[in-house]
Amino acid sequence: MSNISINQASKLFKVSRNTIYARIKKGEITKNTDGNVSVQDMMRLFGNKSDKKVIEQAVTELLNSTNNTVQQIEHKIEQPKSNNEQLLQQQIEQLKAQVEQLENQLEYVKANEAWLKQQLDQKLIEHKPHEKKGLLGRLFG
Repeated sequence: MSNISINQASKLFKVSRNTIYARIKKGEITKNTDGNVSVQDMMRLFGNKSDKKVIEQAVTELLNSTNNTVQQIEHKIEQPKSNNEQLLQQQIEQLKAQVEQLENQLEYVKANEAWLKQQLDQKLIEHKPHEKKGLLGRLFG
């Protein structure tokens, strides 16, 4: 079957929690890592024949309500998740547009740099340094 919490088990089977803990310590009831006890063990130890159907119904209702609660929580989790996905998708699109714009600016800057280097090279070719002349060279030259 399945597992229920110790509090739920004590209410359903009308047994104190201390009794359940004592039986767990003796090894008559199995407890999982979540701290829940096996419904089968509880039925075997504390379920009367007359109360068996009532307890089974209560356990079934408890499990159904737990499943419904889990489904509601999962639905509530999924809803914001889809909203978050939409927001993230919009942000991705905006970032892609910014990257494209920056790439275009980079291409423009590179082209401008190449043009400026070309202009600088032309100026250096046109400008020939004059030879330095001494005083006599300037007077007689």
